[in-house]
Amino acid sequence: MQTQNRYGQTLGREVKEWSPRPHPEKVTLQGNYTIICPLAPDHAEDLYREWQSIDDDRDWTYLTESKPATKEACYTYFRNLCADPKTLHFSVKDKTNGIVKGIFCITGLDYENGGFHIADINWTPPMKRTRISTEALFLVLEYFFDKLKFRRCEWRTNINNLTSIASAERIGFKKEGILRDKKITKGHSEDIAVFSITAVD
Repeated sequence: MQTQNRYGQTLGREVKEWSPRPHPEKVTLQGNYTIICPLAPDHAEDLYREWQSIDDDRDWTYLTESKPATKEACYTYFRNLCADPKTLHFSVKDKTNGIVKGIFCITGLDYENGGFHIADINWTPPMKRTRISTEALFLVLEYFFDKLKFRRCEWRTNINNLTSIASAERIGFKKEGILRDKKITKGHSEDIAVFSITAVD
């Protein structure tokens, strides 16, 4: 609820007893259908096989990187992701068989204001549009909002990535606007659609 100060100026809702949020740990989260765990290089064994199950690169069009051409390239890719100090990368396992079926990362961590981004979501074909993918995202939001008391999560995607936009809206993210000519990816300019969900939504 909005408030007013002594000058009659309108302010946003009051946030009492706020303090910077703690750094998230590399936790393992378990749901009914999925297990989220910190990304490890040996997850390349499962994901390289799953990524090679289709013979084209359409799932990588809007990602910064290209699909690893070899298993060794996949291991190198994962080692580089794990070593990135600015992001937290996670794998998503199917709880029924323990197979890794997707990855994503947490970035844009704003400890002072309680914000973070879910980014670089890369589900393998068997994981798309399943209860595993839906539960994985809910588990992450629950951890950050309920456990760590963050306030806001952003989802950014190319305006032409209709699959990602549909996923954001299905989870409950609300569109905020478009960042024009925000990035250059693989030689092409990108307009980025910004979505968000907050702890009070």
